[in-house]
Amino acid sequence: MASERDIKETGGSQTNHVTRISSDTKIIGSIITQHDIRIDGYLEGKVKTEGKLVIGESGKCKGEVECKSVDVSGSFDGVLKATELASLREKCVFTGEIHSDQISIEPTVRISGQLVSPELTKKDEKSSQPSKTPYSPVSVKGAEPQEPVEKK
Repeated sequence: MASERDIKETGGSQTNHVTRISSDTKIIGSIITQHDIRIDGYLEGKVKTEGKLVIGESGKCKGEVECKSVDVSGSFDGVLKATELASLREKCVFTGEIHSDQISIEPTVRISGQLVSPELTKKDEKSSQPSKTPYSPVSVKGAEPQEPVEKK
């Protein structure tokens, strides 16, 4: 049965399903779920969840993660994409990239890597792309072709 602390940390309720990787467990592979995940052991690979990912103080995760929100108190090495809040807690050691528009970093966190805002990246891509509007030659009646003027 889930304790009150576990429910609070995963943001769920007792009726929610939580995939738990305990401190004496090591997993190498991929996890895909709609529910919350809590890692207190070691996971290397890909994680994709529509829920929240919690990496406890003893937890270590290496690889690629896509989730709704994340709360890291342990260590993470890789690429982390959160559609909502990414929280790096007191004892967190983070190496890699965080892709999220909402990031919370406590003062004692050790971080080496990149913070990427997907929303800003989308706006930058749109503004740097040339217009896809086709241009067609325009003819003006009575206008004579002229030599191009050189700019100095």
